[in-house]
Amino acid sequence: EDSSDGDSSCESDAAEIAPPQRLAFVVMTCVISGYTLIGPLQHDLKHALHVSDAGAVNEMFIQSVALVQWGKTFMTLGQNVLLGFLTSAQRVYVAMCLMFFGVLIPPLMIFTFGSLWLGWVPLAYGSIGLALGVFECTFLSVISPLGPLTKSWAIMGFPAAFFIVNVFFQSLRALFNVPVVISFWYVALCLPVGILCFKRIAPKDNKVDGKSYRQANLSSSLREWNSWLPKLLPFALVNIACHFVMESVLPAVFNTYNAKQVSLLGPENTTHLMKTEWFLVIFSFVMGIGDIISRRLGYCFDLKTTSANYLALAFAFCCTILGLILTIQGIAALTWFSAFLAFFGNGFNYAVTSKYIDKFVPRKHNLAAYSVWMCVGYCGAIAGAVLVSVVKSWICGGKQYEYQCSSGMSQPVPAVLGNATGNWSNASVYS
Repeated sequence: EDSSDGDSSCESDAAEIAPPQRLAFVVMTCVISGYTLIGPLQHDLKHALHVSDAGAVNEMFIQSVALVQWGKTFMTLGQNVLLGFLTSAQRVYVAMCLMFFGVLIPPLMIFTFGSLWLGWVPLAYGSIGLALGVFECTFLSVISPLGPLTKSWAIMGFPAAFFIVNVFFQSLRALFNVPVVISFWYVALCLPVGILCFKRIAPKDNKVDGKSYRQANLSSSLREWNSWLPKLLPFALVNIACHFVMESVLPAVFNTYNAKQVSLLGPENTTHLMKTEWFLVIFSFVMGIGDIISRRLGYCFDLKTTSANYLALAFAFCCTILGLILTIQGIAALTWFSAFLAFFGNGFNYAVTSKYIDKFVPRKHNLAAYSVWMCVGYCGAIAGAVLVSVVKSWICGGKQYEYQCSSGMSQPVPAVLGNATGNWSNASVYS
């Protein structure tokens, strides 16, 4: 059986026993907060722009949001060419600045200045996607010298970001009618905090106790593909499935359960109803809990061989696919359990793969391995993002109901936007 070879990151005992740098959790949480704009905030932004949940303009909005997936897929590998003159740490700073630009657009241009120009949507989500493509794999590679304890804290920042925005702020809205713009401003102001925290923990050089963590460029790593790529392929394939489910189920659920109330026991049941705000809060809560727990559990298992890692990977895949199957049954209460399963599988996949790359892949190919794994997985994210309407049709079965699968706008447009002008296509907004 395979175990970590002499050129793997686990060779460094110093890294293995290094105390965790918990600020890595803060950095990841702050940056990934920008990614939360694909969740409930996406729906709020759509309504702020007077876009309904059906029609040509709605589809245009969906495809603009999908630029997140296109952008991060392109830049995951493209950064090695476009930003090849920068060090890995410098690329992280560039990514965080670009993310700040993207997430600043909704609260500033749309909610504060009242612009209804739909061109802000592709500009914002495209910038977020490009930033994510650079940040995620590069940040994980940069902090590898800090050890697995730091890495385990860092990857929990991903679901924590969604938990804060989708549970905490959504609860504030439901309980105290807090304006949604507060959530958008929180996301934007997180980025300067993340930049300062990263400056605090970023390794100052490429060595730990004399062991090199200098990364080979992508072309060099690809020339030595046989030393790391073949055994990484199963992880990449499972990542496709996980990303497809994550990027399609999340917005599809928000677009399906879009009436004032949700029927918990099926679309035709009228006796067990819940306010949509609270349904989505619980949905986001179980989704976040599943993702966070699984990322921690993934680091608790001592997977010493490649076959053991493959077995753990298969478990993650099964959880994710079962979550998708249960979601498309169209039963709201069941969606809570399906979300937990799907995102548990996604988080477990993330943790198992991160550990595998750091332990089994030669150190100099660490960045290339993360880049390829994420780039391939992002292909599933693109498919999920552009097929949101298809997944919604699986859930709805081509029907409309009083409490789900509505085609109209489910929330009133904020009064501050009532007299604003400048829409991209005023004639068909309510089509």
